[in-house]
Amino acid sequence: MPNSVGVRAGLLIAGALVLVSAFQVAPTASAQEKPIKIVVVDLERVVALSAAGKELQGQLAKFQEDVKAEGEGKAAAARDIRQRISDGANSLSEEKLTQLQKDYEDATIAIRRFQDDKQREGQKLQAEGLREIEKQLQPIFEAIRTEGGYDLIINNVPGVVVMANERVDITQEVINRLDSAATAGS
Repeated sequence: MPNSVGVRAGLLIAGALVLVSAFQVAPTASAQEKPIKIVVVDLERVVALSAAGKELQGQLAKFQEDVKAEGEGKAAAARDIRQRISDGANSLSEEKLTQLQKDYEDATIAIRRFQDDKQREGQKLQAEGLREIEKQLQPIFEAIRTEGGYDLIINNVPGVVVMANERVDITQEVINRLDSAATAGS
């Protein structure tokens, strides 16, 4: 019996080796018939240079300006309270100084809360805008992949793509199609 188990194990191993060697030959033959087609796209450039990306950048810039103006107003109010504390240090009652100090602490806490809230709001605005651009890009990538017969489209970022020739960079084509789609949709 032990001998027949050893023979079976040997046959299984031999069969597995035959299968493995067959799989190693098959992809090589297939790869020689049709080479893999890969292109790269710089998504950061797409966002920076496309009409949709510029619109998002404009929205974010306006948001930052509005936040800055509102924040400066809150900071000015806090500075005013602090100045009143300094000016009245010798002339105001202890009770009034204590109230002003509390008002100043409340104002600084409100500023920090405001900054945190606006930072989250800005990140959300940016993320939503990028998701919208991604949605617009999906059919464009599908069309480019189908038309060009590409097997793989890679984001051209350091650490992912070490080196790529310009002839495989489809960034400008993606920008042009995204802008055309936006113009057609308006």
